[in-house]
Amino acid sequence: MAIAALLLWMCTAAAGGYLLASRARPAGDEPEPVPSAAERATVPETTVSESTVPQVRRAKDRFDPPSLVRAKNEPLPGMRALAEFAHPALAVIGLAFWILYVLSRDRVFAAIGLGILLGAICAGLSWFTANDRAAKRGRPYALHLSPRVLILHGAGAALTLLLTALIAARV
Repeated sequence: MAIAALLLWMCTAAAGGYLLASRARPAGDEPEPVPSAAERATVPETTVSESTVPQVRRAKDRFDPPSLVRAKNEPLPGMRALAEFAHPALAVIGLAFWILYVLSRDRVFAAIGLGILLGAICAGLSWFTANDRAAKRGRPYALHLSPRVLILHGAGAALTLLLTALIAARV
């Protein structure tokens, strides 16, 4: 049963890796082409749209690039980036502890793997919530993910959590 949980965890990680690899780049994150000397006369000085920049800017903020302006306008600055890093990192660390449990059958590794899996699921849910709120507000940095693969990833995570909890509790 521990090997079945390991295989399910690996399939869930594969779906998550596919989501990360196939995600659409947020609008505005593409590098802007540098205009030639002839085109500079026709290019307006401000390349940031009016909706992403507050009307009153402080003097020290006037040279901020568009990506920094968007990051400063987030409700909780840095939350998306933290969750985007923490979710895959915790999932890989938890998977490593679960592999150690499968190889050694030491219950301590199972308990640590289960705890880290819970942290990874919480980080994934907060990442999903932050992206969902950004998409509803029409923010240009919201991720656009495939709903089918996202549902497959969530269902795999729920089943993995169920199996690892049952194994760690020795039911």
